[in-house]
Amino acid sequence: MTFIKNKIDQLRKNILKYEYFYHTLNKSIVSDAEYDYLLNQLYNLELENKELITSDSPTQKIGVNLLNQFKKIKHFFPMLSLENTFDLNGYLNFEKRIKKYFNINQEKSLCCELKIDGVAISIIYEEGILVRAGTRGDGYTGENITSNIRTIKSIPLKLKGSYIPKRLEVRGEVFMMKSDFLELNERSKKDTNKLFSNPRNAASGTLRHIDPNITAERKLIFLCYGCYFFNEKDKKFTTHYKRLIQCSKWGLPVNQEIITCSNYQEVLNFYNNFEKKRHFLDFDIDGIVIKVNSIELQNQLGCNTKSPRWAIAWKFLSSERITKLNDVKFQVGRTGAITPVAYFDPIDISGVIIKKASLHNKNEIERLNLHINDSIIICRSGDVIPKLLSVIKSIRCKNAKKIIFPEFCPVCKTKLLENEEEKVIRCHAGLTCNAQKEKSLQHFFSKKSLNAIGLGPKIINELIKKKYVKDPIDFFYLKFFDLMKLKKMGYKKSIKLIESIEKCKKTTFKCFIYALGIPNVGETVSEKIANYFITLDKLLDANISQLNCIEGIGKVISRNISNYFSTSSNYNMVIKLVEKAGVVWNNSEVLRLNVKKTHFLNKKVVLTGIFNSFSRIELKNMLMSLGAKVLNNISQNTDFLIYGKKIGSKFFKAKKLGVKMISEEEFNCLI
Repeated sequence: MTFIKNKIDQLRKNILKYEYFYHTLNKSIVSDAEYDYLLNQLYNLELENKELITSDSPTQKIGVNLLNQFKKIKHFFPMLSLENTFDLNGYLNFEKRIKKYFNINQEKSLCCELKIDGVAISIIYEEGILVRAGTRGDGYTGENITSNIRTIKSIPLKLKGSYIPKRLEVRGEVFMMKSDFLELNERSKKDTNKLFSNPRNAASGTLRHIDPNITAERKLIFLCYGCYFFNEKDKKFTTHYKRLIQCSKWGLPVNQEIITCSNYQEVLNFYNNFEKKRHFLDFDIDGIVIKVNSIELQNQLGCNTKSPRWAIAWKFLSSERITKLNDVKFQVGRTGAITPVAYFDPIDISGVIIKKASLHNKNEIERLNLHINDSIIICRSGDVIPKLLSVIKSIRCKNAKKIIFPEFCPVCKTKLLENEEEKVIRCHAGLTCNAQKEKSLQHFFSKKSLNAIGLGPKIINELIKKKYVKDPIDFFYLKFFDLMKLKKMGYKKSIKLIESIEKCKKTTFKCFIYALGIPNVGETVSEKIANYFITLDKLLDANISQLNCIEGIGKVISRNISNYFSTSSNYNMVIKLVEKAGVVWNNSEVLRLNVKKTHFLNKKVVLTGIFNSFSRIELKNMLMSLGAKVLNNISQNTDFLIYGKKIGSKFFKAKKLGVKMISEEEFNCLI
C-alpha cells in the first residue's frame, strides 16, 4: 500500500507541475500524449484505491492556478471541464447513460460541434453591452481579462437585434489561426529570438498579456459555443442549437459546422468527416463535442463535481503513442555515417504499425538522455516518418541502461571520427568496410543512378561475398557463367542481367555524378554540378572556390566533392569507368542546354503533402526536368505551391502570402 501511495503522490506532483506550466505559464514541457498517459495512470490507480483519493488530486480538479496580475472574478455558473472519450465505445456508454432521461415518445436530439483547441472564456452582457470577461480559472473563479477581450475584433461590444435578455453569459473559445501563428512566430523570432510552441499557448499568453495593446496586435479569434439566460422563464430558445443560432443573430461569431443528430451513426459520420478534414482547417481542433440538445434535459441530467453529465468530448486519436524502448542499433550508411536506430514495442499510429525510428546522430541520444527500457513517446512526423519525441523520465525503471555511442565501426572495427562541421560521426574505411561497400554498390546501380534493371541488393551482396566484385568497374566485366553460380540464377536470367548492365553504361552526367555517392551530393546538387561544368574533365579539375560559385552549394558540400576526387582511388575509379568500362553520356543532354519553355521554367516551386500519382522524389525530378527550381521553404518569392493530401504548415503560409496554389489534380492537367 505504501508503494502505491508513493506512486500516486509522485504522479500527482508531476501532473500538477505540468498543468501549472501549461495553463498558467503557457509553456508545454511535456507532450499531450505523455500528459494523458500519466493522468490515465493516476485515474486507474485511484479507481482501484478509492481511499487514497484527495480533493486536490488532478483527477478531481476543473481548472488551473490564477495569475496574480489579474483581478479575480466569480463565475455565475461553474465553468466545468468536459468528460473525454477516445473511441466509439466511450461515446456509446455516454449515450446509454442519458437514454433513460428521454421519454419513450420523445425524439432523441444531440448537438455536435467542433472542439476547438483554444482558451475557454466567459463574457457577461448587460442590456446587450459587454461589461465583464474572464478566464475559466479553477472553474469557479477566473481572471478578469475584460480589457484584453475588448480588443478582439470578432467579439461585439454591443449585441444587435431583438430578444436580448437583461443579462446574458456567453461562453466560447479564443484561439489563433495557424497562418497567424506562423506570422507571429516569424516576427517574434526576429524581435526577441523566442518562439511560441503552438497556437493554443500563443493565444493563452496573448489573452492574458498585461498590455491590451499587445493583445490587439495578435489577431485572436473568438467563437461562441454556448450561453446562459438569466431569465429562464423565456421559452423561445429551448434547445442548445436554437441558442447558438440566436447568438449568431445577436452578432456573436458561431462556428457554422454544427449539426443535430438523432443516432450514433450520424454522430460517428460527423466525427469521421472532421477527423479527415482537420489538417486542412486553418485552426486546430482536437475532437468534437456532443451535447444533449434539450435545455430541459440538460437541467435534469445536471453535473458532477468536474463535468456536465449532458456533454462529452470525443477526441481524435493522438498521432503520438507511448511504448517501450528495447534496443538501439548503429547502422553504417553508404557514406560511412553512423546512424543510431531505436527499436521498440510495435505501436499503431494512423493505421500503420511502427517498431523502429531513426535517432539521426549522437546529439539526439544525448538530448533525449535515452536509456534502454525507457518509456518513450513516438509520433509520425508529418503523418509519415516515425520520430522519437521524448522520454518519460518520471517513470524510468531501475533496469534502464544508458546508451553509449560506439568508438569503432560496428562492421569493420575502424576507429570512428567526428566531423565537427557536419556534426556527423563516420567510418572512413570506404569500400574496405563491407557495410559501405554493399550500400555504395547498391546505390551506384540503383534506379536514380545508372539504373541496372534486375541488379538488386541480394545479387550485389552475393557477388561481394563470392568476391566476384569489389568496386563498380568489376560489374562491367562479369560473364553470364559468373552469374549462373549465384542462387536462383539460371541461364536466361543471367543473360538478361548482363544485357541490363551493358545498357546502363549509357547514362547522363547528372546520374553519373549522383551514382558516385559523394556525401551530401543528392539529385539536386548533382544536377547543379552537371549543368555548371558540362564535362567530366572540368569537374575533375575544379577547386573548392569554383565549387563554391555554384548556387546552393556551400562549404560542406564543396569540401566533400573536393575530398572525393582528391582521393586517388576514387579519381582512378572514375577515369576507369569512363575510359575502360565504357560508361558514356551525351553532354548536349545537360538540362540547361536543351530545356524547353514550359509553365514551370525558372519558377520557384514548393511541395507539401502526400501525392497519389507519384512519389515526392518523382514529382521533384519531373519539375526539375521542366525547368523549375524546387525549394523547401515558402517565401514571398515562391511562384507555386503544389499540394497533395495531409498538407502541412506550408499550405497555410502560402495562403497567407498569396502564393499561387496548385492541387495534384490541377498539376496533372497542366503536364
